[in-house]
Amino acid sequence: NKRWQMTGRLWAHFFSLLGQAIFLFLFGCIDKNTGGWPLALAMLIVFSIFVNMAEGTSYGIVPYMIPEELAVVSAVVGAGGTLGAVIATWSFYKNFASTLTSLKLHSAYVAFWALTCFLMRWDHLGSMFGGPKVPVDEPSAVQTEKNIEDGASM
Repeated sequence: NKRWQMTGRLWAHFFSLLGQAIFLFLFGCIDKNTGGWPLALAMLIVFSIFVNMAEGTSYGIVPYMIPEELAVVSAVVGAGGTLGAVIATWSFYKNFASTLTSLKLHSAYVAFWALTCFLMRWDHLGSMFGGPKVPVDEPSAVQTEKNIEDGASM
């Protein structure tokens, strides 16, 4: 946590979502002629591991986003996962005759959300490509000015 901070969390989240998309796509490519149920089961097991990793990395990011509003952020993230499942079911599995096509499209949807990790940035936490603008261990100029004003008014 101290070494990689939010940068490490975002990279872990990206790779867990990307792995989920890859193995969901591979699962969608399997039929009786390309490996049958043993290969499908293996792909599904690896896919589910990446799903659990993505869930864990989501909640590894949440406490740092807006610490003052932890309950609200946790609720929105939890509800967002449920809403995402409803959207995916309606969009991909009800509108296409082939389940394999639905799985491949769903994997593209997951890959899209993996790519949004590159856009995530917080001034106080940083992004995938760098740390915060103001190091966490050093007080910001605003905090220093506020402390000076508080001390001057005493």
